[in-house]
Amino acid sequence: MKKAPWIIIATLLIVIFLQRECLVTQSHNSAETFYDTIHDTLPYPVIHYVPKLIYQDTGSTKWRWQKVDTTAILKDYFSRHYYADTLANDTNALIIVYDTISQNKIISRKPVIEIFTHLIKQTTIQKVPAMAKPMIYAGIGVGRNPNQFGLTGNVLYISRKDNAYSLSYDLLNHNLYFSMYWKIRFHK
Repeated sequence: MKKAPWIIIATLLIVIFLQRECLVTQSHNSAETFYDTIHDTLPYPVIHYVPKLIYQDTGSTKWRWQKVDTTAILKDYFSRHYYADTLANDTNALIIVYDTISQNKIISRKPVIEIFTHLIKQTTIQKVPAMAKPMIYAGIGVGRNPNQFGLTGNVLYISRKDNAYSLSYDLLNHNLYFSMYWKIRFHK
């Protein structure tokens, strides 16, 4: 009957040890974790371009001493000339301005503005530390209380989950000690 409390304590310690070490937690098989961030760019609003008059030639005279073909000049003056001016054509946008010119004036102007959206993918690689290997340490301990002196041989086992278990035997007083330690983590 004197051994019953010791058997209960030993059984409880074994149960606690097995619960802490054999409990299935998330797997740490991969050494890398990938986080993807995807940004979608939005198109800019379409701005209608209206040209500003910078300079107008009021009719500077250029004298020619040759024959002037008035019919050809009037034909060119009243005909319509179509122009396509590409202002931008790259990965960001396609901007083309179509102009129609007649009688030395812009009759119509049609801008074609197409802004391309971009998907920007940013990948952040965060290394997950690999699980530590289990370690075993051996050592000695010395202690004293007011009545007796103690000398122990110790074995310390550190598991993969950073838990520590110690078994000590007092050589002088013939006592056996078992200790369990858990790592304390402070979150930021």
